[in-house]
Amino acid sequence: MQLTKLKIITPDGVYIDDLEVEYANVKTSDGQITVYANHTSIVSTLLIGDMKYEIDGAKKYIHLHRGIIRVSKDQIKILTQRLYEVDEKGQRIKK
Repeated sequence: MQLTKLKIITPDGVYIDDLEVEYANVKTSDGQITVYANHTSIVSTLLIGDMKYEIDGAKKYIHLHRGIIRVSKDQIKILTQRLYEVDEKGQRIKK
């Protein structure tokens, strides 16, 4: 499977910097979308909700507090005000 790079930026700095993922799934103002490598370029607003991404078969979840997603051929870039890691049930993971 071809990988794409995930970058997540908050006002505090870069949270994830070009991590190679299999896909990312986010909740946009137009509905839920899943982005794979070589996806059509898009820009959309993100709603409050959990995103999911996969690395080496392991699913990871992050709660996003709105934002913007920009997808290009080889990168998914997310700008968000706030975020925190959650489990598959949406429960916050304490760090």
